Amino acid sequence: MLTYRDGPLSDPFHYIFSSDRWLRAYDPPGRYPMWVNLEPTNVCQLDCLFCSRQLSKRPLGYLDLSVAATIFQQMAQWPGAALRLAGWGEPSLHPQIGRLVAMIKSQGIKLKIYTNGLALTPELMDLLIDWQVEDLQFSLQGLTPEQYELNRRRASYKALEEKIIMASERRGSRKRPFLSLLTSVLADELNQADPVRFTQRWLNVVDKVAVDLTNLNFVRESPKVIPHLARQSPGLTRGLCVEVFLALEIKYDGSIQFCGQDAQGRPEHTIGNVRDLTLEKAWLSPAMAAKRESVGRRLEHAKSPVCQNCYHNTTKYELFKSLAPKEPQ
Repeated sequence: MLTYRDGPLSDPFHYIFSSDRWLRAYDPPGRYPMWVNLEPTNVCQLDCLFCSRQLSKRPLGYLDLSVAATIFQQMAQWPGAALRLAGWGEPSLHPQIGRLVAMIKSQGIKLKIYTNGLALTPELMDLLIDWQVEDLQFSLQGLTPEQYELNRRRASYKALEEKIIMASERRGSRKRPFLSLLTSVLADELNQADPVRFTQRWLNVVDKVAVDLTNLNFVRESPKVIPHLARQSPGLTRGLCVEVFLALEIKYDGSIQFCGQDAQGRPEHTIGNVRDLTLEKAWLSPAMAAKRESVGRRLEHAKSPVCQNCYHNTTKYELFKSLAPKEPQ
C-alpha cells in the first residue's frame, strides 16, 4: 500500500520506480545498477524484533571517507546515479554523516537516506535541506504506538513523532528533502488498527506513506522472535529475485554484496571490495551473473543461507505498475 500526498510524480525517484526496467524488464541487467545501497555503519541504538542485526557477529564499524570517495567518484559517471544510505545500522549515527552527504551531493548523485529518525537533530535536518537531499525516509513498524514499541525495542513512538514533525516544520514549504514514511505490519496487527487511518494521519506531515508486510523469516531462529512467527502473513511466496538485476550492496568496510539481506557479510555473498574492484566490474562480474541465474531466473533460493528465507512480500510498487503503459500483446 503506497499513498502520496501530491501524487506519484512528486516522488524524486519517480524516474526509477516508473521506468520499464524497474517494473518489468529486469533481465538483462543494464550497464549500471539502478541503485547502490551503501551502509554507513552497522551501529544502531535499537534492538528491533524483525532485524537480522540481532544475529550478526560482524564487528561494528563505520564507512571510511576514503572508501566512500572511491564509490562516489565512480557513481558520478553513471547517468541518473542513485544512492541509498541504509544497511544494518542507523546512518545518522555515522560520526561524519554531514561530510558523507556533502560528498555525495557534490558529485551530483541522487540520494535517499533511510533512518529510524530517533537521532535526527535540527542541525542535521538543516544540512539535508541545504544540500537538497532528494528523499529522507523514516522507517518504523506497526500502525499504533504499542505495535511500534513492541517491534522497535528501545524506541519511543512519541520521540519519533516529535522528530518527524520537527523535520517537516524545518523543511517548511520547500520540496526537498521529500519526506517518506514506511511501516510494515504483522498480519494480526491489521486486525487491531486501520492502515488507511494511519496513512491519512501521516500524510498531514510527510509526502509519502507506505504500509508493507513484516518478514520475520530472516530471524526465525532468534528466541525472541519464535513466539511471534505465527503472527506474520501466511501468504508470503517465493518468487524470482529482481534485486540482483537492479541494485548493488556495499557494506561499511567496502565489501560488495549481491543484496542487502545479509547482516553477517558472509564470504559466499561477497563479490569483492571497492578497494580493488570497480563497481561496474562487480555489477557485470561472473559471480553476479551466476547469482542472477540462480535466484533471478531459477528458484534456487535453498542454495543460499540468506536467499532461503527471502520471500516477495512487498506491494509498495503495485501503484507504479498500474500506472505504467501495458506491455504490447
